[in-house]
Amino acid sequence: MIYLLVSSLNMKMYLFIVFIDSGIRTGTDVLKALALGARGVFIGRPILYGLACGGDDGVRRVLEILKTELKYDMACCGLKSIDEINQNILYKHHEKL
Repeated sequence: MIYLLVSSLNMKMYLFIVFIDSGIRTGTDVLKALALGARGVFIGRPILYGLACGGDDGVRRVLEILKTELKYDMACCGLKSIDEINQNILYKHHEKL
């Protein structure tokens, strides 16, 4: 859905910056959001969980986990930097007729 939104907005030659502010729980979610065209993501709930469970150390740990997951997923896709993330890394399901 986000890809269609970003594509249609960009086709009209407007400059929009899209951020995702819902449903981000893992580094894989971050990778998918960026691949679909988001410029960035907001991470609310995982940070609150980390804060509730471990205070500021819990928040640091959550951010460390997300960073590690994102780096691992990028490596699995053959990517070395955030700038290389694009829609081509996403699997597209095609139904057979």
